Amino acid sequence: MTTKQGQVVANGAFQLFSDRRGAEVADLLDDVFGRTDVVALGSDWRGIVYFTLADDEEFADDVVFGFDASSGSSGELATFDEVLVAVRNGTIAEAVDVESFDAWREATGTRAIDMGSCVPPATYEFLGGDAAERSVQTQDLLTFIAVGAALMGRMAELGVQPGDAVPDEVFDESRWGTT
Repeated sequence: MTTKQGQVVANGAFQLFSDRRGAEVADLLDDVFGRTDVVALGSDWRGIVYFTLADDEEFADDVVFGFDASSGSSGELATFDEVLVAVRNGTIAEAVDVESFDAWREATGTRAIDMGSCVPPATYEFLGGDAAERSVQTQDLLTFIAVGAALMGRMAELGVQPGDAVPDEVFDESRWGTT
């Protein structure tokens, strides 16, 4: 379902993954979701990843899901064919809020973002950040997802519930054996 060469739409507002990038993102999402059937299609400038599930009886194979590592939310968005049509005719840019992306590009003097990059919120939403307050620099998509998943995992292990204050232990690298 991916392409040998990736495709960037609207200066990086949406990125259709190459085979290699799709496999890298799919492997990471398999780990995040505890699955083995994620097929990563693309991502948008906000770091939302678009994917299908190759082996899930609950959903048709062509259902495209979105995963936002900043908020931790995911859900059904469209069909595979609808996404491809939107990429071909450029309307995918509207679906990923190209106006906000263009405003960010103008404010930061950034011409375009590279394949595999995103502009995450300044602070992950699940840590109290606001999706409208974007970082001034791009970040590697895989790093953005991996760090978000690790922080969510730490919070779950500590029993942090939605609305709870985030304890300092979440960020204590010595506690998690990553120093």
